[in-house]
Amino acid sequence: MATPLQRPKEDQNIWNFVLSLFFVLVLVLALWEVFGEQHAFPHTVPVFDAVLMALATFRVTRLIVYDKITRWFRELFVHKRETKKDDGVWVELIPYRSGFLATVHDLLGCPWCISFWSALIIAFIYFIFPWAWFVIFLLALAGAGSFVQLAANLVGWQAENLKQDSHEKESRAAGK
Repeated sequence: MATPLQRPKEDQNIWNFVLSLFFVLVLVLALWEVFGEQHAFPHTVPVFDAVLMALATFRVTRLIVYDKITRWFRELFVHKRETKKDDGVWVELIPYRSGFLATVHDLLGCPWCISFWSALIIAFIYFIFPWAWFVIFLLALAGAGSFVQLAANLVGWQAENLKQDSHEKESRAAGK
């Protein structure tokens, strides 16, 4: 018999629902603006531009969820406690357990969630502002650079793991 799925009780469903409704509202308003600006809904995008928008969305998502430069923004949605130790001042980040700030904190830590918001913003500015193509292009270049860096890290980590595995095997063989 299967064990029922269990998780800690959260009282965040209402805030999750409210932010989901807010996203739908922003989406509808964006569609309305695009339709008003172009007098039609866009139905085609050149493949190159779609790839650029995908890479730009990837980069903006990483910027918001992971990068150090935007940590200040993510930390607006946690309680911070400073403690002094021998080696300096340390900051303890304590996520809120409930309420709006807890939901926003969860959202900002979720790459899948932020990618929806990023994609909406990237697509909106692509269709509304002619200057946006250049910004999207720059973000796409940065996104491609991030992919290259991630691939290089993966290759390096795999090589390091293989090296450690071979050292462990040699140690075991020498110990026998």
